[in-house]
This record gives sequence, C-alpha cells and structure tokens, in this order.
Amino acid sequence: MADELRTQGFAGDSDVVLLLASELVTNAVRHAETPFEIAVDVADGKVRVAVTDEDVDHTPEIQHPGPEDTNGRGLLLVDQLAAVWGSNRVGHNKSVWFTLR
Repeated sequence: MADELRTQGFAGDSDVVLLLASELVTNAVRHAETPFEIAVDVADGKVRVAVTDEDVDHTPEIQHPGPEDTNGRGLLLVDQLAAVWGSNRVGHNKSVWFTLR
C-alpha cells in the first residue's frame, strides 16, 4: 500500500495511514457488525480514508480507557494522528473518515 500511496502522490507516513485505517475497520467489524466498505483517495498531497458501514444508530466517540483496559484506544489514535477526522451519514449508512497530509 505504501508504494501505491506514493504513486498516487502521497508523500506522508504510509504506516500511519495503515494504522488508522485498521482502527476504523476494526471498529466497523466490532461495533457495527454489518458489511462495510473502505475508500482511499489521494489528492493534493493528502490522503482521505473512509470506512462506511450500515450502523447509523451509533456515532463514534473517543473513549478514555484506563491503563488496564485492552480496548477503546482506536479513535483516540485517529484523533491524535490524523489532520482531521469525523463521521457523517451517507444515504442509509454511516461513514467514519480521516485525512492526513
């Protein structure tokens, strides 16, 4: 994926893109429990990753787990490492996305 991102014009850290994308996919699998799609777009030196699922009833929220908790850090990582992130409805679905420069 790193080579493909560079080919598309993204000069940033592809490891961070992979980490954050995997966090969004994990959340879709664990919480939405519906089919999902992932989209990756590169434009103007930025990458935008969106994971869309069918769970419109739950808005993603940053958790603040304790030191002994083994889950709940995914969106905290996204919040700390992405330039911007958010979620929105797309038709009858929900999309959670982030952008990196």
